[in-house]
Amino acid sequence: MNAVSIMYVNAHLADLMAESQHNRAASLVARRSLRERLVSGIASLRGIAGSNPDPVVPALKNYGYAG
Repeated sequence: MNAVSIMYVNAHLADLMAESQHNRAASLVARRSLRERLVSGIASLRGIAGSNPDPVVPALKNYGYAG
């Protein structure tokens, strides 16, 4: 490889690194608080455990293939 191509590749890599750092900083600012994440996690665990009154699977009423 010649020196010019190495300079182009290094400049491109520097641009990618700067964009990555910018995206990471933006994602940290928009992150939910610990309390919100815990409440969401507990709610999803309750839904999985069955304490959710709405059934996830519909009831099989008038099902023609009853054994």
